[in-house]
Amino acid sequence: MSEPIVSSLAKALRVLECFTVSEPELGVTEISKKLGIGKSNAHNIISTYCQMGYLQQLPNRKYTLGYKLLEHAFIINQHLGYPHAVYDLLLEAAERTGQVVYFGIPYETDVLYLYVAHPIARMKELPYREICGERALLCTTGIGKAILANLPPEEWLSRIPETIPAHTPQTITDPAQVLQELQATRERGFSIDNCEHEANVRCTGMPVYNARGRLVAGISSSGPAQVMTDRKLQECADILLDITQRIRERLYA
Repeated sequence: MSEPIVSSLAKALRVLECFTVSEPELGVTEISKKLGIGKSNAHNIISTYCQMGYLQQLPNRKYTLGYKLLEHAFIINQHLGYPHAVYDLLLEAAERTGQVVYFGIPYETDVLYLYVAHPIARMKELPYREICGERALLCTTGIGKAILANLPPEEWLSRIPETIPAHTPQTITDPAQVLQELQATRERGFSIDNCEHEANVRCTGMPVYNARGRLVAGISSSGPAQVMTDRKLQECADILLDITQRIRERLYA
């Protein structure tokens, strides 16, 4: 990545990047340590963000992302056109597969999850996890592998980090083996996450194209390993293929 043109602006933006799903609340000291900047500098940036609504201070004196960011997130979401184009079909996919269905888009080396849909009849059985806004490596997830395998092979290495964390004992951490997996995925027509990102969870994924034939996203069906047998994975993949073909007819951007 090239050096930012305005380094002070980059420093300020990195304050916002400190907040994650696992760490939604941070204090000035924590932020200054994460970024390697002085506490007074961090405090000035944070105070400016609070004045503008991008951060807010909590009763415990820590800070969290402000509602102003939701306005921008809503604009992006509406501009992409996905809410009206895909969500009803994600719900249909969840009902037909009987499993949780995810929808995400590629973001550098990651997949950025936008939506999750659950089969209504199994809401009490299946663990609910609001994954929207989370990121995960393309090469370790069902959606990610479906997207990555269908990008030009010359792009694969640039989307695979040099060090792949082992989320579970099943995670493929050797980049050479990841390339083999992507080739197998490409030939098979759908991806398989074999408990690689979460223990005891298998899923299958399919790429999502728009009406112009451009790869824009991915969709996956996920469930307990004992339920998601090879036969069930194939069944889910067939359903997802039908769903993605219908999504394609709706996406023009």
